[in-house]
Amino acid sequence: MYWFLLFLGVVVVWLFVLALLAKKLWGQGKALTRELVAAQSKLEAAQQSPAGSGQTGNRTAARA
Repeated sequence: MYWFLLFLGVVVVWLFVLALLAKKLWGQGKALTRELVAAQSKLEAAQQSPAGSGQTGNRTAARA
C-alpha cells in the first residue's frame, strides 16, 4: 500500500515538473512568434518603401 502511494507521489511530482517545462516552452514559443511577426512586418515595410522600390528598379536597369 505504501509503495503504491509513493509511486503516485512520484508520478504527481513528475507531472508537475513536466507542466512547468511545458509552460516555459509555450512562453518561449509565443515570444519567438512575436519576434518573427515583428521582423516580417519590418521587412515588408522596407520592401514597400521608396528606397526598396528604387533598388528593384536598379536591378531591372542593370539587366537590360
